[in-house]
Amino acid sequence: MYVNFAHYYIPKLCGVLAFILNPLFIYLLISDKKLQLGYYRHLLISFSFSNMLCSSYDALVPMCVHVYRYAFVVFVSEDPFVHFSPLGHLALSVRCGFITVTYAILHAHFIYRYLALNKSSLIQKWFMPYGLVGTFVYCICHVMLWAWVCEYFLYGDFERTSYIHDSFQDLNHEDSHYSNMVIALYWEGSDNVVIGSWIGVTILTASTIYSMSLYFVLGHKIMKKLKVHVNLSEKTLKLQKQLFNALTVQTVIPICVSLIPCLSVWFGPIFLLDFRWIYLSSVIAVSIFPCIDPIAIIYFLPGLRRRVKVPYSMPSTTQRGS
Repeated sequence: MYVNFAHYYIPKLCGVLAFILNPLFIYLLISDKKLQLGYYRHLLISFSFSNMLCSSYDALVPMCVHVYRYAFVVFVSEDPFVHFSPLGHLALSVRCGFITVTYAILHAHFIYRYLALNKSSLIQKWFMPYGLVGTFVYCICHVMLWAWVCEYFLYGDFERTSYIHDSFQDLNHEDSHYSNMVIALYWEGSDNVVIGSWIGVTILTASTIYSMSLYFVLGHKIMKKLKVHVNLSEKTLKLQKQLFNALTVQTVIPICVSLIPCLSVWFGPIFLLDFRWIYLSSVIAVSIFPCIDPIAIIYFLPGLRRRVKVPYSMPSTTQRGS
């Protein structure tokens, strides 16, 4: 199903860039001999693998958003899962769950940075391998929560697909009854559908609020610690500030390209707001993060940034003359 030029090509371009930039970032981390990152290097590498996994799954299950009156719809826009099947619907639900993987990994980053600043013995004793495995399990739990909400509370059943049928067919020239869809219907439906939709979106919202709260609480504690900088050498303090700046940007980017678009999709239909360009751009924005993330980290870590600069010098007058 072709939606428009930007929706079709930008996520694919971002996917290609993600598989260029993230391996480059991993190489820089592995080959680096100067930055004293310790076990944090493993977390950064795991984030890059997560970025590539998200891009791969986005290519396998491309999403798009449709809004009609009091309902929002997330549907698969391209093969192989564009036509309805239980497997296809589960694939869509898991794809929605991948949105929260970024939040979960950032939780681990904030916790690690907080423990590192406080010189906690937990990092040395337990992070490898238990902390890294725990991070992986934590991410899987986040995906499972969102996928479960989509399957149990936001399943695209006959009543919901019927509600948006005419609007969806007029705009996309496809039958909603034969498409894989996640649908929230806030009003104008049966009690079971409406209540289930409200419960599902409430759970997703609560999960998001929890993530944002953890960022702000730990971020505030980290900033206070950096200002006091007790028992930290000048070199260590400088590196910690650079890492925190990079982590801040890593957090701001998904808030801008993932959280805000998701909130607009979730809550716009409650007030009958139909900003189609925002809803379409939300899907595009989500696909951008995996390729921007490594660039942001490299930029805020001068030790890595200097290694990717391409030296360029203007030819001298003598050289031009010859």
